[in-house]
Amino acid sequence: MYSKLKLNTCIIVQKNIANIIILTCFFFTGCSLAIPEPDETNQTLLIIPVESRQTLGKFIWTLHISIKDSSSKDKQNHIIKPNPEMLFSYSTKLKPGKYKITKMIRKANPGFKLGGKKKRRPEKINNIDDFELKKGSVTILNKKFLFQQPQSKLGPPKRAQNQQKKTDAEKHLERKKRKKERKADQEAMKKQRVRFVQIVDLDESFKTSLLEELKEVDNFDKWK
Repeated sequence: MYSKLKLNTCIIVQKNIANIIILTCFFFTGCSLAIPEPDETNQTLLIIPVESRQTLGKFIWTLHISIKDSSSKDKQNHIIKPNPEMLFSYSTKLKPGKYKITKMIRKANPGFKLGGKKKRRPEKINNIDDFELKKGSVTILNKKFLFQQPQSKLGPPKRAQNQQKKTDAEKHLERKKRKKERKADQEAMKKQRVRFVQIVDLDESFKTSLLEELKEVDNFDKWK
Protein backbone atom coordinates (compact mmCIF):
# COMPACT_ATOMS: atom_id res chain seq x y z
CA MET A 1 0.00 0.00 0.00
CA TYR A 2 2.83 2.39 0.93
CA SER A 3 4.73 1.56 -2.29
CA LYS A 4 1.65 2.20 -4.43
CA LEU A 5 1.02 5.53 -2.68
CA LYS A 6 4.67 6.52 -3.11
CA LEU A 7 4.54 5.62 -6.84
CA ASN A 8 1.36 7.70 -7.39
CA THR A 9 2.94 10.62 -5.55
CA CYS A 10 6.03 10.43 -7.78
CA ILE A 11 3.85 10.43 -10.93
CA ILE A 12 1.92 13.50 -9.73
CA VAL A 13 5.17 15.33 -8.91
CA GLN A 14 6.60 14.47 -12.36
CA LYS A 15 3.45 15.76 -14.09
CA ASN A 16 3.54 19.00 -12.08
CA ILE A 17 7.21 19.54 -12.96
CA ALA A 18 6.43 18.94 -16.66
CA ASN A 19 3.58 21.47 -16.51
CA ILE A 20 5.85 24.03 -14.82
CA ILE A 21 8.48 23.55 -17.55
CA ILE A 22 5.87 24.01 -20.30
CA LEU A 23 4.43 27.14 -18.66
CA THR A 24 7.94 28.53 -18.19
CA CYS A 25 8.69 28.01 -21.90
CA PHE A 26 5.50 29.85 -22.85
CA PHE A 27 6.31 32.67 -20.44
CA PHE A 28 9.81 33.29 -21.77
CA THR A 29 9.37 32.47 -25.48
CA GLY A 30 5.76 33.45 -26.11
CA CYS A 31 3.36 31.52 -28.31
CA SER A 32 4.25 32.38 -31.90
CA LEU A 33 2.35 31.19 -34.95
CA ALA A 34 4.18 28.93 -37.39
CA ILE A 35 3.14 27.93 -40.90
CA PRO A 36 4.48 24.86 -42.73
CA GLU A 37 7.62 25.18 -44.80
CA PRO A 38 7.22 24.74 -48.58
CA ASP A 39 7.54 21.08 -49.60
CA GLU A 40 5.72 18.52 -51.76
CA THR A 41 2.82 18.37 -49.29
CA ASN A 42 2.62 22.16 -48.84
CA GLN A 43 3.28 23.48 -52.33
CA THR A 44 1.45 26.81 -52.14
CA LEU A 45 0.57 29.40 -49.50
CA LEU A 46 -2.72 31.31 -49.73
CA ILE A 47 -3.16 34.24 -47.33
CA ILE A 48 -6.76 35.38 -46.79
CA PRO A 49 -6.91 38.81 -45.07
CA VAL A 50 -9.40 38.90 -42.19
CA GLU A 51 -10.56 41.65 -39.82
CA SER A 52 -12.71 40.71 -36.81
CA ARG A 53 -14.49 43.56 -35.01
CA GLN A 54 -15.54 42.11 -31.68
CA THR A 55 -18.10 44.22 -29.81
CA LEU A 56 -19.80 41.44 -27.84
CA GLY A 57 -18.47 38.23 -26.35
CA LYS A 58 -16.63 35.64 -28.41
CA PHE A 59 -17.77 34.80 -31.93
CA ILE A 60 -19.98 31.69 -31.86
CA TRP A 61 -19.58 30.83 -35.54
CA THR A 62 -17.03 30.13 -38.25
CA LEU A 63 -17.13 31.00 -41.93
CA HIS A 64 -16.89 28.18 -44.45
CA ILE A 65 -15.76 29.22 -47.93
CA SER A 66 -15.68 27.15 -51.10
CA ILE A 67 -12.52 27.41 -53.23
CA LYS A 68 -12.92 26.07 -56.79
CA ASP A 69 -10.11 24.92 -59.06
CA SER A 70 -10.64 26.70 -62.40
CA SER A 71 -9.33 23.77 -64.47
CA SER A 72 -10.59 20.64 -62.71
CA LYS A 73 -13.66 22.32 -61.15
CA ASP A 74 -12.83 20.51 -57.89
CA LYS A 75 -13.89 22.36 -54.75
CA GLN A 76 -12.24 22.56 -51.37
CA ASN A 77 -13.74 23.83 -48.15
CA HIS A 78 -11.72 26.28 -46.06
CA ILE A 79 -12.78 27.39 -42.57
CA ILE A 80 -12.08 30.92 -41.33
CA LYS A 81 -12.32 31.46 -37.57
CA PRO A 82 -12.99 35.05 -36.44
CA ASN A 83 -10.14 36.18 -34.22
CA PRO A 84 -9.58 39.84 -33.22
CA GLU A 85 -5.92 39.03 -32.51
CA MET A 86 -5.16 37.76 -36.03
CA LEU A 87 -5.36 39.53 -39.40
CA PHE A 88 -5.39 36.53 -41.71
CA SER A 89 -6.34 32.94 -42.36
CA TYR A 90 -4.18 30.69 -44.50
CA SER A 91 -4.10 27.45 -46.49
CA THR A 92 -1.18 25.37 -47.74
CA LYS A 93 -3.30 22.49 -49.05
CA LEU A 94 -4.04 23.75 -52.58
CA LYS A 95 -2.02 22.61 -55.57
CA PRO A 96 -0.51 25.17 -57.97
CA GLY A 97 -3.11 26.54 -60.39
CA LYS A 98 -5.88 29.10 -60.82
CA TYR A 99 -8.72 29.30 -58.31
CA LYS A 100 -11.86 31.20 -57.42
CA ILE A 101 -13.70 31.61 -54.10
CA THR A 102 -17.32 30.95 -55.06
CA LYS A 103 -19.47 30.59 -51.93
CA MET A 104 -19.52 31.21 -48.18
CA ILE A 105 -21.75 30.23 -45.29
CA ARG A 106 -21.68 30.87 -41.53
CA LYS A 107 -21.94 27.79 -39.31
CA ALA A 108 -22.48 27.79 -35.56
CA ASN A 109 -19.83 26.37 -33.27
CA PRO A 110 -20.72 23.18 -31.35
CA GLY A 111 -23.18 23.95 -28.58
CA PHE A 112 -24.45 27.16 -30.21
CA LYS A 113 -27.03 28.08 -32.83
CA LEU A 114 -27.49 31.03 -35.15
CA GLY A 115 -30.65 33.13 -35.12
CA GLY A 116 -33.26 33.14 -37.85
CA LYS A 117 -36.01 30.68 -38.70
CA LYS A 118 -35.05 30.14 -42.32
CA LYS A 119 -32.62 27.40 -43.28
CA ARG A 120 -29.21 28.94 -43.88
CA ARG A 121 -27.92 28.57 -47.43
CA PRO A 122 -24.49 29.32 -48.95
CA GLU A 123 -24.09 32.86 -50.28
CA LYS A 124 -22.51 33.37 -53.70
CA ILE A 125 -19.31 35.41 -53.90
CA ASN A 126 -18.82 37.53 -57.01
CA ASN A 127 -16.50 40.33 -55.90
CA ILE A 128 -13.24 38.39 -55.44
CA ASP A 129 -11.07 38.07 -58.55
CA ASP A 130 -9.67 34.74 -59.69
CA PHE A 131 -6.20 34.16 -58.29
CA GLU A 132 -3.21 32.00 -59.16
CA LEU A 133 -1.17 29.88 -56.78
CA LYS A 134 2.44 29.13 -57.67
CA LYS A 135 4.69 26.43 -56.25
CA GLY A 136 6.73 27.68 -53.32
CA SER A 137 5.13 31.14 -53.46
CA VAL A 138 2.78 33.26 -51.34
CA THR A 139 -0.47 34.61 -52.77
CA ILE A 140 -2.36 37.27 -50.80
CA LEU A 141 -5.98 37.95 -51.75
CA ASN A 142 -6.73 41.54 -52.80
CA LYS A 143 -9.85 41.61 -50.58
CA LYS A 144 -10.48 41.01 -46.90
CA PHE A 145 -13.27 39.29 -45.00
CA LEU A 146 -14.71 41.71 -42.45
CA PHE A 147 -16.46 40.08 -39.48
CA GLN A 148 -18.71 42.22 -37.29
CA GLN A 149 -21.01 41.99 -34.30
CA PRO A 150 -23.85 44.34 -33.30
CA GLN A 151 -23.35 46.88 -30.54
CA SER A 152 -24.85 46.08 -27.15
CA LYS A 153 -26.00 48.84 -24.79
CA LEU A 154 -25.79 46.59 -21.74
CA GLY A 155 -22.05 46.09 -21.77
CA PRO A 156 -20.40 43.20 -19.88
CA PRO A 157 -22.44 41.70 -17.02
CA LYS A 158 -21.70 43.16 -13.59
CA ARG A 159 -20.69 40.96 -10.69
CA ALA A 160 -23.51 40.56 -8.22
CA GLN A 161 -22.82 42.15 -4.83
CA ASN A 162 -24.43 41.63 -1.43
CA GLN A 163 -26.58 38.80 -2.77
CA GLN A 164 -26.67 37.12 0.64
CA LYS A 165 -28.34 40.17 2.19
CA LYS A 166 -31.16 40.19 -0.37
CA THR A 167 -34.43 38.35 0.11
CA ASP A 168 -35.65 35.72 -2.34
CA ALA A 169 -38.25 38.19 -3.59
CA GLU A 170 -35.58 40.83 -4.28
CA LYS A 171 -33.41 38.28 -6.12
CA HIS A 172 -36.41 37.20 -8.20
CA LEU A 173 -37.21 40.80 -9.19
CA GLU A 174 -33.56 41.40 -10.10
CA ARG A 175 -33.46 38.30 -12.35
CA LYS A 176 -36.74 39.38 -13.96
CA LYS A 177 -35.34 42.86 -14.60
CA ARG A 178 -32.12 41.49 -16.17
CA LYS A 179 -34.12 39.15 -18.40
CA LYS A 180 -36.27 42.06 -19.61
CA GLU A 181 -33.18 44.19 -20.27
CA ARG A 182 -31.47 41.39 -22.24
CA LYS A 183 -34.59 40.84 -24.36
CA ALA A 184 -34.87 44.57 -25.15
CA ASP A 185 -31.15 44.69 -25.96
CA GLN A 186 -31.46 41.72 -28.31
CA GLU A 187 -34.35 43.37 -30.14
CA ALA A 188 -32.34 46.60 -30.46
CA MET A 189 -29.35 44.70 -31.87
CA LYS A 190 -31.58 43.01 -34.46
CA LYS A 191 -32.72 46.43 -35.68
CA GLN A 192 -29.10 47.44 -36.30
CA ARG A 193 -29.10 45.01 -39.26
CA VAL A 194 -25.39 44.39 -38.96
CA ARG A 195 -23.85 42.47 -41.83
CA PHE A 196 -21.92 39.78 -40.02
CA VAL A 197 -19.66 39.10 -43.01
CA GLN A 198 -18.56 41.54 -45.69
CA ILE A 199 -15.93 41.31 -48.41
CA VAL A 200 -14.21 44.68 -48.75
CA ASP A 201 -11.13 46.24 -50.35
CA LEU A 202 -7.82 46.30 -48.52
CA ASP A 203 -6.93 49.79 -47.30
CA GLU A 204 -3.30 50.86 -46.99
CA SER A 205 -3.35 50.87 -43.19
CA PHE A 206 -4.59 47.28 -43.05
CA LYS A 207 -2.04 46.17 -45.68
CA THR A 208 0.78 47.60 -43.57
CA SER A 209 -0.48 45.89 -40.40
CA LEU A 210 -0.97 42.59 -42.24
CA LEU A 211 2.55 42.57 -43.69
CA GLU A 212 4.03 43.43 -40.29
CA GLU A 213 2.13 40.54 -38.72
CA LEU A 214 3.21 38.10 -41.43
CA LYS A 215 6.87 38.99 -40.85
CA GLU A 216 6.53 37.64 -37.30
CA VAL A 217 5.15 34.27 -38.45
CA ASP A 218 7.65 31.42 -38.30
CA ASN A 219 8.64 30.01 -41.73
CA PHE A 220 6.89 32.79 -43.66
CA ASP A 221 10.26 34.04 -44.94
CA LYS A 222 10.87 30.64 -46.54
CA TRP A 223 8.10 31.27 -49.07
CA LYS A 224 8.74 33.41 -52.16
